[in-house]
Amino acid sequence: MTSVESNESNFFEIDGIHLRIWEPDLIVLPIPENRSDSSISVEIVEIKVYLINNTPNPCHLNPNQTLIPELLTLDGQVLQGQITLDEPVDELQRNIPPQSGFGIWLRQFVSNLANLLKRSETRVFDPRLINSGLHIPLTLALRLIWQNNHLQLQVINSPRYSPIIFSLLDKSWFFDGLQLGKYQLRFIWGNLGNSESSSDLQTRETLSAVQLATQFVNFRLVEPVGSHNNAIEVDGICFETLMPERVLTLPEKKRGIETRMQLGIRIINNTSTAVRFSFFATIIPQLVEANNQVCLRGYFSRITKRPLVSDFPLIMPGENLTFFPYTLFFWCKRNQFTLNIDAGDRGYWSFEALKAGVYQIQLTYNNKDAVAEIYHRETMNTNLIEDIWTGMVSTPQVEFRLVQP
Repeated sequence: MTSVESNESNFFEIDGIHLRIWEPDLIVLPIPENRSDSSISVEIVEIKVYLINNTPNPCHLNPNQTLIPELLTLDGQVLQGQITLDEPVDELQRNIPPQSGFGIWLRQFVSNLANLLKRSETRVFDPRLINSGLHIPLTLALRLIWQNNHLQLQVINSPRYSPIIFSLLDKSWFFDGLQLGKYQLRFIWGNLGNSESSSDLQTRETLSAVQLATQFVNFRLVEPVGSHNNAIEVDGICFETLMPERVLTLPEKKRGIETRMQLGIRIINNTSTAVRFSFFATIIPQLVEANNQVCLRGYFSRITKRPLVSDFPLIMPGENLTFFPYTLFFWCKRNQFTLNIDAGDRGYWSFEALKAGVYQIQLTYNNKDAVAEIYHRETMNTNLIEDIWTGMVSTPQVEFRLVQP
């Protein structure tokens, strides 16, 4: 078995099998407030890891192996992670949705169905089988939380759409005693402890254990800044959540009646050079209830839109730009309130079954492409726009209240 490391993207390949973090090279989280009262403050961001089979043959996943996070300090010291093997999946883990879950789930379902039909003569479906050309997505949540005055990073492995494949992915890892600063994060595919692999033929033809690893990504923990601690600054770029009104009245329970919500993000360029950003499906909202439960989120799109030059504004040194996606509350059937937030690509993020109460909202700027193809309406031609700022940056959570009319 041969192992090749790519210098371009810094991820490992073993006989055509890839394990890769499908996010930008930079992931930044604000440190939550360490409250003295009984309430809990957390920061959550979701990332995707792909298991990719680029070989002409199918391969099997070893059920005794799982994703193992590895966290390094800037000087290369490996921090010891622990797994909560004896604890059940809590409600927060159950409510962590994939960022574009339905689309990914649908593609995987269609692929699995097609392969199931090919094997219809045997009527045997093996969910651990990765067929040639298949990308298996794993959605993980990175969660910062204070535990006994120690800052803890939790890595929650709980893909909602494929739990039957990975027997150990309903557990969570945690790293204790983190501090402000820079880290490196990656995932390896291997065994927990010294458990021996099965001796049957199918298991012996599985992926190699520890050798298969993702690339390292830069992971930073920063202090919130601003008068209301609703912003963070990364390499001279400041990201700030804007929400002028923090008490909103729910609309009447009638169709066609809506309540607009002013929710936006401000990006300030405190560097000495002009920087270009993308607002084409790069702002991802996260909504958390007062009891610390993450609200289920879905992404929906009925039509497509080509990126335009206006989706990639250039911010000059010392200047700022604000972006307010179209956001509204409305009442729908079954006595539920829904929050829709425009995604910038004619799709939208949706949170359903909301009610009066206190919520926390967080915005994540997530752009991993430094180059984009844009469309010119006048000439009906396309060309490339380059040097777009890349990174995954979450703003601090902002609290607001929904009240009955």
